Amino acid sequence: MLAVSAAASSADQPVAGAVPAIVRRAAEVDAAALRGFIGMQRHFSTDVHVGPVRHTEQSESGVLINDGAYVKIKYYKITQDGKAFSQSKLEERESQTNRDWAAGKIFFKEPYDKRFMGDYRFAEEPCNGCAPGTVAVAFTSDVKDAQHGNGTMWIASPSARVEKLTYVPNAFPPHASSGNVTETSGTAMPDLWYVTKIESTYKGHAFIVSGSGTFLGTFDHFKHFSTAAEGEAALAAGSI
Repeated sequence: MLAVSAAASSADQPVAGAVPAIVRRAAEVDAAALRGFIGMQRHFSTDVHVGPVRHTEQSESGVLINDGAYVKIKYYKITQDGKAFSQSKLEERESQTNRDWAAGKIFFKEPYDKRFMGDYRFAEEPCNGCAPGTVAVAFTSDVKDAQHGNGTMWIASPSARVEKLTYVPNAFPPHASSGNVTETSGTAMPDLWYVTKIESTYKGHAFIVSGSGTFLGTFDHFKHFSTAAEGEAALAAGSI
């Protein structure tokens, strides 16, 4: 869960009877933990191989959310194929990302987020090899975009925290024909359980050349803020 859109969703009124109790509990726990303004640092790395050619990108940024909804993102550095972005190019990427996020794009719409639960169907499944008290729940969605997918999440029953989630997106990036994403959650702060790592792998073809791509995103330095102004000041200063 990188962030969530402030825009309304068809999931605003999910059908309670269609959602397992453990998923409803997980949604309540997640919503309660995300109250208020929260900032975090993001560290992203992309590595793409197309035939003998390799492309890489690394980025450092900060993001501010409010009650789980996107507020603003700030890029501090982006390096592409070993070359750092100029300030103007960095600002261009930042503006585009803020526009896309404000429009409700980019991020995965988590099946345990109250806003999007109605986009999914759920079914508990065997949890072979799981720790005691862990419940596995399969989820599927008919929404054919990259922000929805079909997969499984593992929820710790005592705490109702989603510990891990893996899925196949319903739409892939250009030239990709297969792929999967894994999100791992952990203790971001004493009172916050959040996604701290995202890993994804894609395979496909560009014309007649096969290729693959991997993405790793990590999140840390989480911090609560009393107001939007306080959070945005820290974001601008790079002090989160």
